[in-house]
Amino acid sequence: MTLHEKLSSGKFVITAEIAPPRGTEWKKVIEEIEPLRGRVDAFNVTDCQRSMLRMSSIAMSKILLDSGFEPILQLTCRDRNRIALQSELLGAAALGIRNVCLMTGDFTTLGDVPQAKPVFDLDSVQLIKSVSDMNRGKLINGKDLDEPTSFTIGAVFNPFAGPKRLQVWKLEKKIRAGAVFIQTQPVYDVKTAREVAETIKDLGGKAIIGLLPIRSVRMANFMEKLNPGSVPTDLRRAVEKAENPAEYGWKYTIDLAKAISEFADGIHFMLVGKIEELADFITYLRNNHGRNE
Repeated sequence: MTLHEKLSSGKFVITAEIAPPRGTEWKKVIEEIEPLRGRVDAFNVTDCQRSMLRMSSIAMSKILLDSGFEPILQLTCRDRNRIALQSELLGAAALGIRNVCLMTGDFTTLGDVPQAKPVFDLDSVQLIKSVSDMNRGKLINGKDLDEPTSFTIGAVFNPFAGPKRLQVWKLEKKIRAGAVFIQTQPVYDVKTAREVAETIKDLGGKAIIGLLPIRSVRMANFMEKLNPGSVPTDLRRAVEKAENPAEYGWKYTIDLAKAISEFADGIHFMLVGKIEELADFITYLRNNHGRNE
């Protein structure tokens, strides 16, 4: 079954995130995720995440597809105007890429090419709307496509990015524009994960909760600075006291994933090594939770 079919039938899905190489050597990426074959339903291919220069996400998505993995193409508004965005999407559709996750994108000054001029001709909501129109056979300028696209549209949600009311309002706009599944920024407690999942579901989207293991005190502080309120104080204190912070963070994430599998539509793992352990855990999760079979 495809990701779209699994989401439509109410199956619990597991996605994971990978970054294209900083160069042309892609084989190592495929080798690293091989243990996850048949366990992860689809892989998000980042689009120069945090404005760091990498191989094209479309090229890497096609490589995944040819290697027998289902890709989710991430596409940002940062580097392209509306002509280029639609052109890229038509190319992706022609290559057989069917899943997209659309976002505005980080500002260029955050990355490793700060001199680059940002575009931001569209924002994430407008881009989602344009892809929905393409699925109906229309371009932004109103002209007809020779053949409609058939993208399954995803978007992102950060519950820690500012006033909750404004973030939920933007989320609602994304879902109304056509987003089917929503992947969240990393969540570190069950209460927040449940509230976020309920919010997404109430608005009509599929809730895929993001998980990123804490590996050190430094990382805990960084994540809290990046998304204030995301890392519970108790977790940070436990990481500080742990003999092996990375191992503690991994086990904490596994326990959190078990709980989330009972109420969300899926989990999105942001990989930080431990591929073999993740593969084993996913097998355990699917074998021990009826919703995941």
